[in-house]
Amino acid sequence: MSIKDNNFNGLYWLIFNEVFLIAHIILIKTLVGDFPVFQIVFLRSISSATVLLPLVFITGNQKNIFNQLKINISRVVLSFLAISIQFFTISNIQLAQVSTIGYLRPSIMSIFAYFILSEKQSKGRWLVLVIGFLSILLVFSPESKSIQIVALLALLGSCCGSLSTIFQKLLSKRSSEIQLMIWYSLGISVLSLPFCAYSWKEASLKELMFMIATGLLATSAQYFYIKAYRLSQASFLAPIQYFHIIPILLIGYLIFGEIPSFQTLIGALIIILSLIGLLIWEKNR
Repeated sequence: MSIKDNNFNGLYWLIFNEVFLIAHIILIKTLVGDFPVFQIVFLRSISSATVLLPLVFITGNQKNIFNQLKINISRVVLSFLAISIQFFTISNIQLAQVSTIGYLRPSIMSIFAYFILSEKQSKGRWLVLVIGFLSILLVFSPESKSIQIVALLALLGSCCGSLSTIFQKLLSKRSSEIQLMIWYSLGISVLSLPFCAYSWKEASLKELMFMIATGLLATSAQYFYIKAYRLSQASFLAPIQYFHIIPILLIGYLIFGEIPSFQTLIGALIIILSLIGLLIWEKNR
């Protein structure tokens, strides 16, 4: 099969990833207004772990699952913080603003990769990082102090998520994908359980099913994402992901009545264009 065919096969999987991810975001946005964040985090993670745990033993991945214990635990803690902060910010600021901050994550990862993995970073990547932070300032400068604090918290969440991804890269040298996924799901379930028990709010069967569905959707989306990048070149898929903001804007407006500000649209556009420009520049170096 040609590279072109592989790229388009990967694109199909990426579209599946986007559909499931959007459905996941809609459910999370619907739930976080009525239920504690930790309750949603726990049920999302435990439902995912319930699906993955049997697969660990069926595929023989239980062997050496406790290798690199300290790094695994560190990754789980950071992932727990990242997902909890993300759900909190989704309930307090617009989806378009959350996504705009999320576009900074590759640049933040570059910083951690430079210091932890000793990966060389081009001047272009540092420039994009500066442009990204300035764009975030543009997006949130007209907002209230409370919203600006939430934005700072969202940046912290992106840092936690980026650092956990760096640890995942370290772990992936000796751990399988399913081992990484079960550590993530089961670890977050354990960490969120006491907070969930303390803040638990009674929910209807339908609402509980929605919370459980978030885990199944997220796990499926993660599988589709991995499949897409196995088949396609990263340089082919990466620019396509920048258009994630379009369905986010649509569901924010059509489902939740969110109207993004001019600053949000301009800030998101600046970040996306700078990332695409960086990709083209690095490809042609």
